[in-house]
Amino acid sequence: MDNNILLVYYSFEGNTEYVARKLAETIDIKRTIRLHPLSEPPHEGIKKFAIGGKSALRHEKVGLQQIELNYDEYDTIFIACPVWAATYPPAVGEFLDTYPFKNKKVYFIGCSAGGNAYGMMNKLSRKILGDYSGNSIVASLSLKSPLKNREETDRKIRDFCSW
Repeated sequence: MDNNILLVYYSFEGNTEYVARKLAETIDIKRTIRLHPLSEPPHEGIKKFAIGGKSALRHEKVGLQQIELNYDEYDTIFIACPVWAATYPPAVGEFLDTYPFKNKKVYFIGCSAGGNAYGMMNKLSRKILGDYSGNSIVASLSLKSPLKNREETDRKIRDFCSW
């Protein structure tokens, strides 16, 4: 694979950040962008799930720190994020709305406690294929609690990137 790879990720509890670091150790990534929302739910307690889930389901705007980005530099985009209420976090939706792209090869990596992020990644696929022209979804990977399952996570990332 070429090294014109952009990795965009959002991490709330550190799981996706761990995945992003492992991915960068495994393949040659030209640039990594961590999404920093201006507003997030609490990191603890029941409000974490109630507020975070509601904002994800409603696709609420959370604001993002500004990113300078020229998509012409990249052929391939990796998007990594956690699952929130069976969908993608607001920061990812806002990134896609603010920085749309076309004619890219796209890979997804989803992190969840239950180990099945494919429903969320299907929603991302529909957004990227429906809203933007010429993109192709190449592959996706679902990871269960990466920080708790580091060995399995590392193996799955190596296998995923062994094209």
